[in-house]
Amino acid sequence: MSAAYPPGTSVTGEVISCQIFGVFVRLDQLPEVTALLEIIHFDRMVDAREYPANYPSVGSAIEARVLAWCANPKDLRLTQLGHLSWIR
Repeated sequence: MSAAYPPGTSVTGEVISCQIFGVFVRLDQLPEVTALLEIIHFDRMVDAREYPANYPSVGSAIEARVLAWCANPKDLRLTQLGHLSWIR
């Protein structure tokens, strides 16, 4: 799986859970993989003190890029930041 979706690959999905540290996403391309988009990788600045008002809500669509695969092959981290030139 990780070879087909290396860091920098664009993905889409749906928010399935919202936590103070970020949102979990069910990816359209890999529905069996749990992806985490942490608040530091949101496309806009958020304040955790305003949780959950300024977070993407459960059911909302997300566009992001693969940041990194974890040791568990069904655990993935995402980013929406565009300035990470090292993830190509």
